[in-house]
Amino acid sequence: MERWQKIAIVVLSLLVVTAGAFSVGYTTARRSFDPANAPTIDVDEKGAALRIIRDAYDEIRNEAVEQPGEDELARGAVRGMIKVLKQEQDDPYALFYTPKDYRSFQELTTGRFSGIGVWLKTVKGTLKIVSVLPESPALAAGLAAGDVIRTIDGKAVDKMTSDEAVARIKGPEGTEVNLGIARRREELSFDITRREIDLPNVRASLEGDLGYIQLVTFAEGAGEDVRGEVQRLSAEGAEGIVLDMRDNGGGLFDEGVEVASVFIEDGEVVSYQSRSEPDAVYEAEGDAFENIPLVVLVNGGTASASEIVTGALQDRGRAIVVGTNTYGKGSVQRLIPLLDGSALKLTTAAYLTPEGGSIDGEGIAPDVEVAGDPEVQKRRAFEILRGMLLSDNAGG
Repeated sequence: MERWQKIAIVVLSLLVVTAGAFSVGYTTARRSFDPANAPTIDVDEKGAALRIIRDAYDEIRNEAVEQPGEDELARGAVRGMIKVLKQEQDDPYALFYTPKDYRSFQELTTGRFSGIGVWLKTVKGTLKIVSVLPESPALAAGLAAGDVIRTIDGKAVDKMTSDEAVARIKGPEGTEVNLGIARRREELSFDITRREIDLPNVRASLEGDLGYIQLVTFAEGAGEDVRGEVQRLSAEGAEGIVLDMRDNGGGLFDEGVEVASVFIEDGEVVSYQSRSEPDAVYEAEGDAFENIPLVVLVNGGTASASEIVTGALQDRGRAIVVGTNTYGKGSVQRLIPLLDGSALKLTTAAYLTPEGGSIDGEGIAPDVEVAGDPEVQKRRAFEILRGMLLSDNAGG
């Protein structure tokens, strides 16, 4: 499997945008129609479905008063197929990217893009800001975690997917975007000027003799970045590590395996079950910091590649998991570029933790549940890590 085929992204609770129109008036027919003599279609005949699409395409192009462009018709047909996948085949992550949306997605996997600096998540049909990046236009404008986005440039977001909302919020550096925000009982409006944002995969610090690593995303280089920070913190005296993956919605599948390999020396990290390919087992890549005590922080926004790492570390007994139940995205999406620069995203596989557990729809339960304020969760994680160190140092 090529690397681009393994791209996974935290994409949470997606909705499809549909548009309908009712027309009234007179209709005409080019020829009389006798239902008794209507042609029948052998649904098992190879290519019959494609001929239906082609016939409809030709009729619209030849007969419609308002002529849509060829690209519009082709993309409309693809959107219709995606709608069937989402609504009738229960694939909530199926999506069609226009060329612009696909370019926007590709930028996110590199960690560098032009926008305002917010992480978004769809929660029960509402688009929420999960976190605001430091030193970002969003922070300077006054946006805050928990804000609900109602409109983007005056357009309601209730029928947008999170990917579509992100594509609208992003844009060329120096341009402006307006967000309509609901905050508690207030309705607010923010005009924010976009700029280039270089999003780091990790933020790390030494807190006394304990290391803290916040893994923000699984963009390119995430595994290497985590490894570098563990090495640096260890050299500076860190005796244990808190790995914070709260509100990390995932990213590249391979980077998830590489992050787990920073702490697991060998053996299984995750298994991968695909309809079109043989089942695969991904193992740790060696050269791990296998003896450093580790606590992992998670919450309901921990998804996809973050859950691959969490499940591997928990099942292998490598870390204590602290926080609240994770999101529960145990499926893998394959990104398929199309000829015109657009792309499809289809669910093509499921992954299992080393013990064979499926987290899809269930999530991963923490070893120690700590709900409430994020700072309380973080303090508790450090307390547990300190307890692990004392236990390891106890004589007997």
